[in-house]
Amino acid sequence: MREVRTPLLAILLLLAALVLLLASGRGPVLGLDPDGFAALARGSALVLFLSSGVLYLVRTDMASALKSLAIWAAAFVALIALYAYGPELGQARDRVLSVLVPGRAVEMSGSDGRQVLVQRARDDHFQVDGEIEGRATRFMVDTGASAIAMDARTAARLGIEPPRGGYTARVLTGNGVARAAPVTLSSVRIGPIERRNVAALVTEGEGLGTVLLGMSFLNTLTSYDFRGDRLVLTD
Repeated sequence: MREVRTPLLAILLLLAALVLLLASGRGPVLGLDPDGFAALARGSALVLFLSSGVLYLVRTDMASALKSLAIWAAAFVALIALYAYGPELGQARDRVLSVLVPGRAVEMSGSDGRQVLVQRARDDHFQVDGEIEGRATRFMVDTGASAIAMDARTAARLGIEPPRGGYTARVLTGNGVARAAPVTLSSVRIGPIERRNVAALVTEGEGLGTVLLGMSFLNTLTSYDFRGDRLVLTD
């Protein structure tokens, strides 16, 4: 039974490594970069598989051994192929999640550069999760807004405090004209796309309770394309 358990262990090792790679995205796995971890897992599984083959040939007749090893080899090759397509499977997983969880920023690999896919939300707006000053933020994409905009309560939650007497600008909102304070955000991030020192406005009083992702961010991108129910941001 040990001869059977050893190749099975090799396959289980590759399955576990594949799950870890998919779960980590493009980040480190157990302290190793993805390529280094993949090479270690692949090499360890191959050593286990080959050692089990040698042991099985020694302990059984040649015909039975070759037949069993052929079956295990086919399973091993199939799993290696699955393992090799780990990044593509990760992208497929993210795309499925973007439909199931609108607002999730899905990173795509494109020839034009880093890209983020955003799925239209049920309220017919494009909303996407990101960060301002390293704090989690839900954005609503608004190409009609000249800058990133938020109300005072949202700004306070993000640790943004306009200067005293800073409400010197006038902006048009859904409730009419409101006073706003120009501020500069040191960091705005959507998925892998980050911008530094981005102009923004903090409106006086209560607003939507969300952050408008306006042109002060969108204009820094190579492109932003609306494709039906999807928005693609290209760095």
